[in-house]
Amino acid sequence: MTPLCTLAFGELDPAGVWGAAWIPSSDGPVLTALGAGGASAALSDLNLSGGADGGKWQLDGPAAALLVAPAGNEVAVQASEDGIDGWDQLCRVTGRFERDGTEHTVDCLGLRSWWSGAVDVERYESIRAVSVWFEPDEGLSVTAFRPRKAKAHDRDVVAGAVIAPDVSATVEDPRLSTTYEGEGWPARAGLELWLAGEEPEQQYPRRASGEATGARVEALSGSLELRAEPFRFHSRGRDGAGAYLLARRR
Repeated sequence: MTPLCTLAFGELDPAGVWGAAWIPSSDGPVLTALGAGGASAALSDLNLSGGADGGKWQLDGPAAALLVAPAGNEVAVQASEDGIDGWDQLCRVTGRFERDGTEHTVDCLGLRSWWSGAVDVERYESIRAVSVWFEPDEGLSVTAFRPRKAKAHDRDVVAGAVIAPDVSATVEDPRLSTTYEGEGWPARAGLELWLAGEEPEQQYPRRASGEATGARVEALSGSLELRAEPFRFHSRGRDGAGAYLLARRR
């Protein structure tokens, strides 16, 4: 089995550029959603080079050339089930892409996740990857793996991370709540992240809530249906950009 990676990036302005990528291997086609100015589309002809590790990634294709560079250290992520581990990292995405004959410049913050080859995508009915970033150097993430035949979120295997200048740590108790609209598109999301290693009397969760901005991309990858949406999040009086990536079995 090969590692699974996800990438999301975008500007806080709902009319700005944004993108999300589902990377099922370190060498091969990457399914990428790209949008700007209210228009968005899926590209299946981008290729990843540079390796799915903590160094630079390059996404190249006929209509896009994007460089993904680390913007901080990797933060280890450990899920509630043995064998599911990886890391999250803030990144800076630069480059360009073309949409409907118009070229768009990309220079914005984002977040990428890497999951070890022990994560077998075929085991899961769905995977939800929610990323949040606040300029210049803070981020939150939650990824929820739902096993096949599970009917509700109580069987989800969940992992999360908090990335900040003062503390970057794995999360002991990550929680994700989602409100859906018609046809199963995420409309609102809430994150609640309890850090590991803190004394119970000193613990307090990092929380963020957000709503979809209206743009959306749907595509197919093998037996999975992929949906990507940019989100606007709110936490402790700040606004941040983010994305909701939902992969579910057809």
